[in-house]
Amino acid sequence: MLAVVLLSTIPGKVNAQHIALRNNLLYDATLTPNIGIDVRLDSLWTIGGLVGLNAWDIDKDANKKWRHLLVEPSVRRWLGDSIFHKGYIEGDLMYSHFNVGNTKIPFGLYDAVKDRRLQGDLFALGGKYGYSWILARHWRVEAEAGIAVGYAWFKEYECPTCGQYLGEGNRIFLLPQLGINVVYIIN
Repeated sequence: MLAVVLLSTIPGKVNAQHIALRNNLLYDATLTPNIGIDVRLDSLWTIGGLVGLNAWDIDKDANKKWRHLLVEPSVRRWLGDSIFHKGYIEGDLMYSHFNVGNTKIPFGLYDAVKDRRLQGDLFALGGKYGYSWILARHWRVEAEAGIAVGYAWFKEYECPTCGQYLGEGNRIFLLPQLGINVVYIIN
């Protein structure tokens, strides 16, 4: 869906050799299937996005959850003389609808969810630096790291299944962004 929206906003004709599909393996490690697309605008710029969805509970009996939908449109400025196989800087926006609870999240990002359940939304603005290596004619691998600043608003519940409503909250946060992407160039 995001790919169709992104492609429909580009004036003129899009050639197949200017499109790349990607999958973030680190995001897969959180059991979140994801797909990204990048569309070349010129020799230095691409626009794209990533969509990820985790729609299941970690442990239903213990009410352990890490359920969420992530939509992340982005723009990349490629560094050097040839696209899709060198360094880049990326700016991205993130939106997520989440239902997370009874789970320990790395880096102490949401300590409250180790004994509570939070259900809500977040928006964030981030930046990354990445590098892309050629593996074969159509295949690349990318490593990227960055940080995002965001705002989340949520409803808070006790952890037992259908736990008691405790109130509403919000939070400004810093979020580390890491990725190892496998990329397929459509040609």
